[in-house]
Amino acid sequence: MIENKEHQAVTIGIMKKINLLILFISVVFISCKKENNEPVNPADDLIPAQLQWGLAINYTATWCYYCGEWGAPLIHEFADTGYVVAISVHAQNDPMFNGMLYNSLTSERPTGGGIPSFWVGDVQTTDMSAMTSLLNEIPVAALAIHSDRSADSLKVEVKTVFYEADSSEFFLSVLILEDGIDGSANAGNYAQNGTANPDNYKHDFVLRASSVPSNGYGESLITAPTAGTEVSSVYSIYISPEWDDVYAVAILWRVDLWSSPAFKYVNAVK
Repeated sequence: MIENKEHQAVTIGIMKKINLLILFISVVFISCKKENNEPVNPADDLIPAQLQWGLAINYTATWCYYCGEWGAPLIHEFADTGYVVAISVHAQNDPMFNGMLYNSLTSERPTGGGIPSFWVGDVQTTDMSAMTSLLNEIPVAALAIHSDRSADSLKVEVKTVFYEADSSEFFLSVLILEDGIDGSANAGNYAQNGTANPDNYKHDFVLRASSVPSNGYGESLITAPTAGTEVSSVYSIYISPEWDDVYAVAILWRVDLWSSPAFKYVNAVK
């Protein structure tokens, strides 16, 4: 009887060790499986909101009196309309001028011969009702964005989701903007002409950089997406250490080479 009890005790001990080993292997397997299933692209974790954003582009310059007098207040008014990406694109002979981006944007959305000049989506206008109409559209696609800054770059993650099938090609541009640049009377070449508050004027929405340095309309994202298609993208964009309050915006365009502008505005996010 004593030997049987000892034998049973040994057997039970062995079984406990085996069960613990099985449990340990299971935990390791599950952990490895979870690790292997984690998305390679960090943008996969983003969740776009089914929301239509507006887009306002303002061509401006520090030396332009009317850009300070009514152009700057108008781009702020557009920005305050709702969910709007507002962009100030500075022209030649301005310290914030980026020639490649200025030329690429005006190739499809020209100034019309003078500045300030405004575009709302695909329409050259200063009419606030155009922005209201744009914001009331039902989104056919939406975007989500996240960014992290290092010393000289901004890592930007974007997810795009399509709600409808479309046979077109789509481009995605990721732009870096800066707010709060000193444009007061004491700011030297940055001083804004014509502003009502020359003592404390700030330049906002200033276009600084793009995911494609030579093209404000970005690069091809997808052709002929089906309903429910999701595309995740990651970019590393150079930023100057001198740029302070910088942030990223993403804009989705539908390409239609038979019309003008050829890059049709779809949606945006910031």
